[in-house]
Amino acid sequence: MARKKRNQFDVDEIYRGLRTNIEFSQMDDAIQVINVVSTIPNEGKSTIACNLARIMAAKYKNVLLIDCDLRNASVHKTLQISNRCGLTNIISEFREGVSIHSFEGVQDVQYDGGYPLSVITAGHRVPNPSEVLGSKRLAKFLNQARQEFGYIIIDCPPVAVASDAIPLCNVSDGVLYVVDAKSSDKRKVKAAINDVERNGGHVMGVVLNKVESASDSNYGYGYGYGYGGEDNGKKKKKKRTLIAVVAVCVVLLAGTFGISAAYISKNKDSLTNVLERRNIKQQ
Repeated sequence: MARKKRNQFDVDEIYRGLRTNIEFSQMDDAIQVINVVSTIPNEGKSTIACNLARIMAAKYKNVLLIDCDLRNASVHKTLQISNRCGLTNIISEFREGVSIHSFEGVQDVQYDGGYPLSVITAGHRVPNPSEVLGSKRLAKFLNQARQEFGYIIIDCPPVAVASDAIPLCNVSDGVLYVVDAKSSDKRKVKAAINDVERNGGHVMGVVLNKVESASDSNYGYGYGYGYGGEDNGKKKKKKRTLIAVVAVCVVLLAGTFGISAAYISKNKDSLTNVLERRNIKQQ
């Protein structure tokens, strides 16, 4: 039991670090709507979006989580809530000036020690997800949501699977890009990020997910870089997480608990450094 509690604490600390990165990235421009995307499915973006929203709601009022992955909805499964009515149902009925809170598809999830987290699941399946996500009605819906919520976290579709995520990136303030350290293809990741930015999206940071660590004690903060723990200065033959970036960086190591590194960077070359140093596969 004690181990489980400690692991949960470690996980929460990692997401608090990610939250802090987002807060510090607002020095020049306010960030209210955040898209969480990945290159392909199963890289952990939905889990990260849900946990980021949960940690945001632990500190801030009026946090909204939206599942916009209409082809493969999973937020309702992760949070164990109903998907009977969600985003697609709300969009079909939405009119300008109508409060988001008035719709049946908005559910409140309460966690210990925080404010209620408002959640909009994907809702009923539709035959045309790209048209729904790129519609003027959705853009107006998000404009209304901006007036009612302080932070809006959007679980977006994978970039390389369909074009669904591109219009969402255009109406957000920033994109968090999730990279699977074990299986992501470096070239596909770079091509997908370039595609997002070429279409008007602002990739404000990368979350390196599923990084292996040699021990539970490997936990560190770094400005510019961070790495795994040492044993009284003695070198050990073990895997290390080394992330070199030029801009402001916080590195959080958490073994097998999920996110292993998160940073906000305005330097495009930093992504290349991360991918190369983590030996993410190339084809």
